[in-house]
Amino acid sequence: MPENKAYTDLIEHVENWLFGVPKPEDLLPILKLRFTPDEAAFLSRLPHMPHTLDQLSEKYGIPQDKLSEKMDPMIKKGLIYEVEGKSAVRYSFPDHLFFMMRMPGWKGEDNELNRKLLPMVNKYYINDFGADFMGYPTKGLRAIPIARTVQDPRVVTPYEDVLQFVDEQDYHTVSTCPCRHRHRLDPNVPDCEHEIRNCLHFGKLGRYIVKHGMGEEIRKEETLEILAKAADAGLVHGLSNSLTNADTICNCCSCCCLFLEPVNMPSPMPRGHQPSNYKVEQNRETCVACGKCVKLCPMKALTLRDKPDAPKPEEGVKLKPKDLKEIAYDPDRCIGCGVCAHKCPTQSLSLKRMDEEQDYPQSMGDTGRRMMTERGRDFSKVY
Repeated sequence: MPENKAYTDLIEHVENWLFGVPKPEDLLPILKLRFTPDEAAFLSRLPHMPHTLDQLSEKYGIPQDKLSEKMDPMIKKGLIYEVEGKSAVRYSFPDHLFFMMRMPGWKGEDNELNRKLLPMVNKYYINDFGADFMGYPTKGLRAIPIARTVQDPRVVTPYEDVLQFVDEQDYHTVSTCPCRHRHRLDPNVPDCEHEIRNCLHFGKLGRYIVKHGMGEEIRKEETLEILAKAADAGLVHGLSNSLTNADTICNCCSCCCLFLEPVNMPSPMPRGHQPSNYKVEQNRETCVACGKCVKLCPMKALTLRDKPDAPKPEEGVKLKPKDLKEIAYDPDRCIGCGVCAHKCPTQSLSLKRMDEEQDYPQSMGDTGRRMMTERGRDFSKVY
């Protein structure tokens, strides 16, 4: 098979799955760096839905032992996702977000390949892919409020409580944040000052990550400590966008998180996590207009503006910031993460439950189906 045909076939296969491939000519050099022509040809036929080795052996016409031998290096490179189920091990070809961004980053390797690959990935994401990834209603993560920021904790349901979610997990892992890692290896984008070892995974995904050297198992107490430090640093807790079987908590910053970083797309930018069921409520009596919340808000939902009725400064009279400025709030940009309330020095901000709740996907499968439906995908092509 000609080399370019292997890659164009792979692009066509990738586009049948969750996300689009805008400007495939810009993706092509990334694929050539990440895949050999032989790998591209093989993976362009690998189903996106999990299949057993027996099923794949029949599909490819290759004996199971030879097929396993062929796939093993690609599994180690993070090009094939291996899932250990109750009855069998299954294999699938992940979306390009997974093999471009997550798998090269979770290990946190600073090597020649990543120093070539990740700047190319950054450029493609910011200029092309980010608009498709964030430009549809269903997101891969949903904002889950920082525990102490909700005005009335009695209204918090289990799927909104990050502490309860953590307590229910039986396997905890931590990995390098792939978003911060790709920024740190790219001299063309701003660096990030935040902690890089705080990407949390649980259950099957956690076990997969540890098995393949992409992270390490930690105790529940360590998970809670990571979350507390992330909240104090002004990071957004992003939980898998599913009411059941969630497996990830990201701790996101607005400078390089793929859900929050600025990308080239029409204004107003519909970026960010799926919003929580909460919006910000402000106590103007206690607010001192210090502007800390404005600096921390990842969505720029808060701004500091001049008071329309601000007194005119008199000679010898020193006015306080709250006499001249006030916080303006744009609920349409807010994702209800609670970062502003958590860091407010006067506790003048809190999260209040909205009357109309978000319609979250019931399962990870439901999340995928919604993403594909929104993009007009043919479901028959994923098998």
